[in-house]
Amino acid sequence: MGLFKRKSEEPAEGGPAADRMAVARQWQEQAKQMQAQAMQFQAQAMDQAAALQHATAPQQGSRPGPAAEAGSMTWVRQVLAILAPPQPGFVKRCTCVVCGAPKKLPTVTAYVYCDYCASLIDYDLRRACEGDTAPDPAYAATVNSTQGAAREAAAAGDRDTYRDLQKQVFEAYVTGVPMAVSHRASNDRGYRDAYVGYMAGAATARAFDPASQALEAEMRQRVMGLRYSGNMMSPTVSSDSFWPMVDTLERQIETGKVLYRSAGLAALDPDHAEHLTGKLGWSGFCQGWLGMLPAETATQLIDRAGLANEYVPVEAEDGQSRHCGGCGAEFSALPGATAIICEGCGRKMDLGSAEIPCASCGAVMTLPAGADRMACPFCQAQVERTGLR
Repeated sequence: MGLFKRKSEEPAEGGPAADRMAVARQWQEQAKQMQAQAMQFQAQAMDQAAALQHATAPQQGSRPGPAAEAGSMTWVRQVLAILAPPQPGFVKRCTCVVCGAPKKLPTVTAYVYCDYCASLIDYDLRRACEGDTAPDPAYAATVNSTQGAAREAAAAGDRDTYRDLQKQVFEAYVTGVPMAVSHRASNDRGYRDAYVGYMAGAATARAFDPASQALEAEMRQRVMGLRYSGNMMSPTVSSDSFWPMVDTLERQIETGKVLYRSAGLAALDPDHAEHLTGKLGWSGFCQGWLGMLPAETATQLIDRAGLANEYVPVEAEDGQSRHCGGCGAEFSALPGATAIICEGCGRKMDLGSAEIPCASCGAVMTLPAGADRMACPFCQAQVERTGLR
């Protein structure tokens, strides 16, 4: 579950009393680091949602905390499986807010795109918890190396410098934590640049918003007031100390929605997903904390967040089989669909144009929207759209 890997600690020397003191100090330190990890998960998801400014990261020079082991990500998947058992041939029930079409085709990531117009329509928490989002060490290094300058820029009221530093952080995030962001960022450079700019803009808006800053300070106090039981490797958060933190989260999300609109962040969002602001904030919070909650509290949190999913059978029978001109993956083009996001590579496919045959190997493919030529994914020969629309 954690963003930063745990380094093992050697017990202190000096006899039983010293050992007990060392273990106590280790427990305290690990608990603090686990709190920081969970808050980092929450902050990153809410950055993407532009919903709140809570972007707590480990302090410069601090040690990485414990990695997820028993009672964390595996346990989260078990909880979510109870609430919505994953079944082959099923897809999350949701409807596109742009064109009104129901979701019919399967999705392999947490980001659920419309099968008819390629709009981002939902976020699947269960999918998000199926994989590890531990980052490349370069991302953690970028976070730590920019923190000091970011604090100075914020104190000086220098928004431009702060935004540039955040762009460095989120560029490293997209590269180092690819499973935590939309797969569109992998191969669509235009989407990736817009996404990084959007997240940096959201972080900047929160950093210079007094209401957001006050709620961040309140959230830190809530986290420091948490009580734990269990053991060092699998601590459990006390429910009565946890719910005040959830109350603060709700206010952060509502404050973030207001800020999202007033700061013009909707224009920066490449997915135009203002309708998912709250859901992404709740999802990030749940990813960070579910693994440390009692089962009953975890279920209550899912219900309060409105994240209990319902799945319906995939409906692809009437679709036309096509192949992505970017990666070669097969996909289904439903009748009336104008665009779709390739589940294989994240490119946006233009379904309104004719399919293109490769003059070298004969493979027929659909080129990504805006592309007039590409290397054939099967033989690498150049394929051009010339004259075909």
